[in-house]
Amino acid sequence: MKEMYIKSLQMIKELNIKTEKEYKALVKNNLILRLPSLKYIACTDEFSEIIELAKEVA
Repeated sequence: MKEMYIKSLQMIKELNIKTEKEYKALVKNNLILRLPSLKYIACTDEFSEIIELAKEVA
């Protein structure tokens, strides 16, 4: 699960995802976490906080 979390954050960073709508479109085509799962693991309901976490991931 941790690998999927990191992959999801990396995809947000690499593709410069800015909104939940963009992320949801990405989920359909890639093997990454669905938005509710990503929010749960990140312990936040704010997508903007997830974007900040994505900027910090290698």
